[in-house]
Amino acid sequence: MASSQLRDRAMFPASLALLIGGGLLLTSVVITVIAQPTLFPYAEIVGPALFSAALLVFAFGVRGVGSVTARRPVGTIALAVLAAWLLLGSVLYRLIGDVFSNDPAPTALMAFAYADSFVQFALAVVAVMQIARLGAVPAPWNWVPIGIVAAVTVTWLLLQVLGGGSATIYGPNLLTWLLTGLDGLARIGGTVLLGVIAIVLADRVNRRATADVPSVSETQI
Repeated sequence: MASSQLRDRAMFPASLALLIGGGLLLTSVVITVIAQPTLFPYAEIVGPALFSAALLVFAFGVRGVGSVTARRPVGTIALAVLAAWLLLGSVLYRLIGDVFSNDPAPTALMAFAYADSFVQFALAVVAVMQIARLGAVPAPWNWVPIGIVAAVTVTWLLLQVLGGGSATIYGPNLLTWLLTGLDGLARIGGTVLLGVIAIVLADRVNRRATADVPSVSETQI
């Protein structure tokens, strides 16, 4: 009994970081999918806030343990800044949209959207490259973030290049509709995949830590 408690304490922070981060990612998807402006005020900000919180947990870990960037400066800072930028961006989108509510496509909003996409891409590339290179996440899972960033980037570029066709009386043209759906699938599916992988790895960390920590008899406590 006592030796089991000692093992639990020894492996708790590393697995907890992955478990919390994965749980926050999955919760952010649920909130993003179900949240509507009429659900409650600023509901659309809750999803990005949870996603940003997940990135911070992945960057810094729990009690200094469990960081996917091994707490190295470049990757950790990139993840932390990306988390802050995502949350700030969601707030700014809401504010700009409210200010220019009478304009269906305000120039300020479109300019910020492109700048936002570029900053997100740059920070994400730095972060996922560090995750893959440092090996704090076991292979082959350390390469999954790169694949997701690549998929989201490709779908976004296709949407910008090919998705600008004229709308029909029934709404957006078919190609735009398909590309928008593909982009959303890449973003939501990628987030779900990362969340599930994080939770699975948390369980593996638990099992490995339990096996590695030597037993201590009750008489030695």
